[in-house]
Amino acid sequence: MKLETDTKVINYIRRKIKDSRNIVAVLGIEMLVEGGGSDLDSNDETYRVEQEYGFSPEDMLSASFFNSKSERFYRFYKKEILGMEVQATPAYHALLRLQKQGKLSAVVSQNYHGLPSGISFDNVIELNGNIHINKCPHCGKDFNMRYVREAVGIPLCDICKVPVRPDIRLLGERVDTKQMTEAATVCEAADVLLLLGKNMYDDHLEYSAVSEKKQLKLLFSREEYVCDRRVDFVIKDHISIFLPLVID
Repeated sequence: MKLETDTKVINYIRRKIKDSRNIVAVLGIEMLVEGGGSDLDSNDETYRVEQEYGFSPEDMLSASFFNSKSERFYRFYKKEILGMEVQATPAYHALLRLQKQGKLSAVVSQNYHGLPSGISFDNVIELNGNIHINKCPHCGKDFNMRYVREAVGIPLCDICKVPVRPDIRLLGERVDTKQMTEAATVCEAADVLLLLGKNMYDDHLEYSAVSEKKQLKLLFSREEYVCDRRVDFVIKDHISIFLPLVID
């Protein structure tokens, strides 16, 4: 497959990664999509969801919608979020090679789905939570994803009889300050910052690095309008094709 990225740029990035001792990967929506998930923020998916549910994904993934329309929230959430089957891709295995080389200092996940089966990183920061963790907001009892997915209608705590709350950050909620500070700190310290796709929250981790630090920032996005001077390169090739090429 012919790459959009110029060969000179590929070779330059390969050299920088080879010489780096501190690389941070930020997992965005493109990593989810390449693993078999869906970009619910895309125009096509937004239209489809609105036709089926009467609301946009952004509306239904909000804290206000969860609190006021729990039944509709869970009808959407079970099918569209928990129904995604995300698999490991060559991009994940390339990152594992970086970890084995002692170069990958942290992975920051902006997605809900956690890491695919068989993938494990030493230092993972989950900015927006994880669908595998669910709690009763009253008593704090934990429930697994299967309990939520298989519940008829709204999954209720078997003790308190109130809706179980997915441990994910819904739109309209603030990011956990401690988590965001930790993510910003590791991003600032990185020699190479791999921004592997966009995120729905627009947290701008790519802007967190101090300007005085010499750092290579790569933003992977196939969207045509993406052009940001605060990153060094915008890579439009598939992450699962490009990363294995530049990681020995």
